[in-house]
Amino acid sequence: MHTPLLLLLGPVLLLAGCATQPYPPLPDDIAAETRGTPPGVVAGVAPVAVEAEQSLTALAGNVSEVARREAQLAPVSQEVIPLPPDPATLPAADARELKILLGDRRFEYYEDERLVWSGKVSAGVAEHPTPRGEFRVTAKDIDKRSGSYTNYFNWPTPMPYALQFRGPYWVHEGYVPNENASHGCVRLRHDDAKFVYARMQVGDAVTVVE
Repeated sequence: MHTPLLLLLGPVLLLAGCATQPYPPLPDDIAAETRGTPPGVVAGVAPVAVEAEQSLTALAGNVSEVARREAQLAPVSQEVIPLPPDPATLPAADARELKILLGDRRFEYYEDERLVWSGKVSAGVAEHPTPRGEFRVTAKDIDKRSGSYTNYFNWPTPMPYALQFRGPYWVHEGYVPNENASHGCVRLRHDDAKFVYARMQVGDAVTVVE
């Protein structure tokens, strides 16, 4: 791969995923398509360099300005220390609530009005704000894929451990930098998202405050 292609590929690959942890397995139909090479490239056949560059340029042109800006941020560790408690070891709760504190870029998770866990979040940027208010979990999807945004391979962006709380807005696993960087969803780090997803149920409260 010659130099111009490397220069283009480097920053685009930074946009390929939202988190450092492995995502849940892709559905078979998407997985079959993702084993190999980017769209327009035949597996096992070395493309002409100019054609490869044109293909990557076209894909880069589809990347949103929010994603481009995020790619310029300094890397941030996604490790959660200490780890959340094992969801299976906690007693059953009558009420569960997830609070998103936008100003602090943190979440707080409560069971029966007792704080159980908290952690970092990254919510919507100014031009794509996260809605404020009191909501309920309307759906859960452990291996959700975005219907609006795509990654480097032009495939739907992964949104694992997703909890829908208003229309297209979800709380889900994603890369959490030290600032807001999403299109309106609320991103949690892998271990936090996995824990919250395991405990919360459809109908539980989600409160988003400034």
